[in-house]
Parts: sequence; C-alpha cells; structure tokens
Amino acid sequence: RHMNGAGFMHGGCLMTFADSAIFTIARDAMGDSHGVTLSLSGDFLDPARVGQLIEATGEVVRAGGKTIFVAGQVRADGNPVLRFDAIIRKVRGTRD
Repeated sequence: RHMNGAGFMHGGCLMTFADSAIFTIARDAMGDSHGVTLSLSGDFLDPARVGQLIEATGEVVRAGGKTIFVAGQVRADGNPVLRFDAIIRKVRGTRD
C-alpha cells in the first residue's frame, strides 16, 4: 500500500511518519500547547521493506518561547532509514 515502484516504503510515507513523531518526541516541551510544523527535512539512509517494524526516536535539541527544535531517526527493524530535523511552532487554540 505504502510502497513505491521498487517495492520499498515510499519516502513520502516515511516523512509523514516523522512529521507525526515529532509531536510525540516534543510532548514535554509542548506542555498544554498545540503546535504546527514550521520545517521538516530529512535524509534517506536506506530503504524500508514490507513487513519491517517502523519506529521513530528522537530528542528535543532546543526549546524556548514558541519554538521547539527536534532531531531524530526513523528505523526499520532497528536499521536507520531516515534522519530528520524539524522545527515546531507552538500555537494557541482549541481543537474542534
């Protein structure tokens, strides 16, 4: 389903996974705030294959004011497949 023509997980899916993961990684720094992704960049390191467990890990590199910087990796069965950096902007508002 999420595979490209070569049979590997599509890079766009890996980036979407990373985009979702940054908010889990930054949960403590977010507090009660909501956030939006200001920037997300990644370097693809290796392909992810069908049946592999996909996991993301990372850390808050810096947080201050309304801005949070996150760095991390997406792994497939423990093998790094994507290295990413992101910037989150805290915003006010409520969820509908």
